[in-house]
Amino acid sequence: MGPAFVAAGWMIVVGMVFVPAFIASWIMLRSPLRTLALAATFCVGALAGFAGCMALGSWLMSPHASDAPSMLWLFVFATACAIGAGVIAVWMLGRFSRYPPWRRY
Repeated sequence: MGPAFVAAGWMIVVGMVFVPAFIASWIMLRSPLRTLALAATFCVGALAGFAGCMALGSWLMSPHASDAPSMLWLFVFATACAIGAGVIAVWMLGRFSRYPPWRRY
């Protein structure tokens, strides 16, 4: 996976995941620092899940460069894993932090 994959991954995470997650959590939480912590945790988990499952999926599915349906299923698999990893990261933040960002104290 070359630099183009890394750049595309960052653009997808920042443009399509972080900004909507940040806006939605800011509407609910009304605190910029708690919003940043929640959105950043989800995005870091999603990026790690996408990269890991993309590598795992390409190893499991062994797509060829000219095989478009196989690449489509590879991206579907990696995207589903990214969503799951983001949710798991937020769950771990709430489970293992002393003061989860969505609770008011």
